[in-house]
Amino acid sequence: MAAAAVTGEASRPQWAPPDHCKAQAAAGLGDGEDAPVRPLCKPRGICSRAYFLVLMVFVHLYLGNVLALLLFVHYSNGDESSDPGPQHRAQGPGPEPTLGPLTRLEGIKVGHERKVQLVTDRDHFIRTLSLKPLLFEIPGFLTDDECRLIIHLAQMKGLQRSQILPTEEYEEAMSTMQVSQLDLFQLLDQNRDGHLQLREVLAQTRLGNGWWMTPESIQEMYTAIKADPDGDGVLSLQEFSNMDLRDFHKYMRSHKAESSELVRNSHHTWLYQGEGAHHVMRAIRQRVLRLTRLSPEIVELSEPLQVVRYGEGGHYHAHVDSGPVYPETICSHTKLVANESVPFETSCRQVSPNWGLPSIPRPGTPMTQAQPCTVGMPLSMGPGDCLVIPVSPREHPQLGTCSVAPLPYSYITVLFYLNNVTGGGETVFPVADNRTYDEMSLIQDDVDLRDTRRHCDKGNLRVKPRQGTAVFWYNYLPDGQGWVGDVDDYSLHGGCLVTRGTKWIANNWINVDPSRARQALFQQEMARLAREGGAESQPEWALDRAYRDTRVEL
Repeated sequence: MAAAAVTGEASRPQWAPPDHCKAQAAAGLGDGEDAPVRPLCKPRGICSRAYFLVLMVFVHLYLGNVLALLLFVHYSNGDESSDPGPQHRAQGPGPEPTLGPLTRLEGIKVGHERKVQLVTDRDHFIRTLSLKPLLFEIPGFLTDDECRLIIHLAQMKGLQRSQILPTEEYEEAMSTMQVSQLDLFQLLDQNRDGHLQLREVLAQTRLGNGWWMTPESIQEMYTAIKADPDGDGVLSLQEFSNMDLRDFHKYMRSHKAESSELVRNSHHTWLYQGEGAHHVMRAIRQRVLRLTRLSPEIVELSEPLQVVRYGEGGHYHAHVDSGPVYPETICSHTKLVANESVPFETSCRQVSPNWGLPSIPRPGTPMTQAQPCTVGMPLSMGPGDCLVIPVSPREHPQLGTCSVAPLPYSYITVLFYLNNVTGGGETVFPVADNRTYDEMSLIQDDVDLRDTRRHCDKGNLRVKPRQGTAVFWYNYLPDGQGWVGDVDDYSLHGGCLVTRGTKWIANNWINVDPSRARQALFQQEMARLAREGGAESQPEWALDRAYRDTRVEL
């Protein structure tokens, strides 16, 4: 019996289920019955080992596929963390740096106030003065002692006249013009009616090389060069074509303009604010940084503090602190970093003649001698400005291309009042919060809203100078992507005539390249230079280099 049992056990296949399993199935016992529950009815050891082996095979295959995929992605894109090798390095510097959006305060509504802490020991209040432009006032931004110190430092440094008529440079630049009188007429004839009205000529006041033109002065010039035979103050195309431009140049050269006839009648100097500057200068820059909420790199790489004195009779006719953004225009300092070539370049700042920047020439000279300026009409808005009519080559292809310096790119203007003015001296915004803007509507019925000597009282908004108060505004509209958009025409502003006493102000212009990529490259390069050797290793186009020794004078 025992042998038979052994034989029967041995003869049965090893994979056959035991007899008690068959009995359970025949009896219909399920999971809910009293019979013991087994997860799987299989022979001892053999089935469980095979299941484990199969499972391990599938796991290894899965992991192998995942590793193969990762290796494929790695060798397809390259390992960015490792040395790319000489061949890869020669192809380019790698991914371009990026910048976050430019901060822009909300105006909410005119008269809205918010409390901010710009210094540790006191609070300040920011009040919205207008929404077009976005303009704010901060009383008590500077203490009385800080105001007096800034004036004292400026006097120690020495001030120079803000506008000098460069007659020799003007004559040289005008003699190189290659624009026909027809093209020039079409530039001036803004309404395209074939006639030049007085207000159309007044709109190009700066063509007078810094001499502020009035209806009376234009009529006087017409009479002197016999340009308007019928004396109606309107030039037809025929009358303009008959005019000899050399007579115009001769008249402009012979006219001795008084200081009251200039676009700007003031004196100014620059105070260094970079590392190692007077601690008050550094403190003001840090306060501006907290006020504007811009990145430290943008504020620190902007220009020094300009201090301006307006004596009795001083003024600054209405202007904008920045120029229009064209695709053809590039900042001269970021151009060298970006290694780009474009028809137009700008200083992106208001420069002093002794800044030492190689691409910023004396007034009236071309930006690059290799490509002489064909429309080089100097528009002397301030010291060292080499400007031309800010027109796009796309709009006027007949003018060709020209490397010139249009108005600078100042994203924000921060203006500080350093004293109380006895009479006049307000800052006027002629078209603030107007419903619409039309350049030609600035001159109506012989009233030029830009004329701050005659018509300051007709401006929409005037800010009275109060010692220690700061005002700041945005010169550009947003582009919808967190960067610089179109210039805000409503930012037109000027300094009203000082009727009694003296007016002291200071300006901080925060400069931003309209190209986000170029600004990022510029900041990256300046950071690299700072790491490698500080200010002494910076090239000539480093912005504050010309002022690195000013602290010695202070």
